[in-house]
Amino acid sequence: MTPAERAPSQSPAPAASSRSPFVRLTELIAGIEPGKPAINLSVGEPQHPIPSFVGPTLNAHLADFGRYPANKGIEPFRMAVAEWLGRRYALPRAVDPENEVLVLNGTREGLFLAAISAVRWVAPREGRPAVLIPNPFYAAYAAGALAAGCEPVYLPATRENGFLPDLDALDATLLARTVAFYLASPSNPQGAVADLAYLEKLAALARRFGFLVFADECYGEIYSDRKPAGMLEASGPDFANVVIFHSLSKRSNLPGLRVGFAAGDRRLWRRGACGGKS
Repeated sequence: MTPAERAPSQSPAPAASSRSPFVRLTELIAGIEPGKPAINLSVGEPQHPIPSFVGPTLNAHLADFGRYPANKGIEPFRMAVAEWLGRRYALPRAVDPENEVLVLNGTREGLFLAAISAVRWVAPREGRPAVLIPNPFYAAYAAGALAAGCEPVYLPATRENGFLPDLDALDATLLARTVAFYLASPSNPQGAVADLAYLEKLAALARRFGFLVFADECYGEIYSDRKPAGMLEASGPDFANVVIFHSLSKRSNLPGLRVGFAAGDRRLWRRGACGGKS
């Protein structure tokens, strides 16, 4: 098969795809009674109780909820994030909590705004800016691409390519106009996990063509025996062209708390592309 035959579809998505798939699915099955007890696969909501220490901790800090927090989050949390990343991943150096971590209201907000930040950060593209998105995908990726005025390019993640986008099928013309590449590993709903070699190849492409990798790792703590590799491990000592996104929603059963973080290339924060210094 030639690269041209393997090339991902670059046709624009139909208008319906701009709506939340969760809303569309609810509409499709409205009024249909399941034949057996239903298994809820709609929004990936945790089915386990929240950790026992969360309630008392929130209660002890209720007074703090009467003040606006800094955009980049409080220092103790950013330090905890940086220390956890150092324990969890084999990083080339420690993450700087002051300049390489940004607290989010869950990852959905950050993943959506990331595409807008990417357009502001990357050098001018050759042609219409493109955002590469695995298909199937989380709706926030495509919504962010469209809000940023970019063309969302959907990369098939099928059985034939291990349920991950085929990096070898991406031609130089497409990569030259790419501003961002979204990757979920472990992915949902496929459950595919990118190994370190795959992540290193993607990081090398990002550095070569000057685009950003937005690694959605919110399922990174859900595994059986082997810890999934992380994008920061593959990005080199300066975490160049890489931002990772993590959330307490899945790993800690706290989707209602809306707490997550982004970490990675400090140049985004230094140039204000992500708003971390305001």
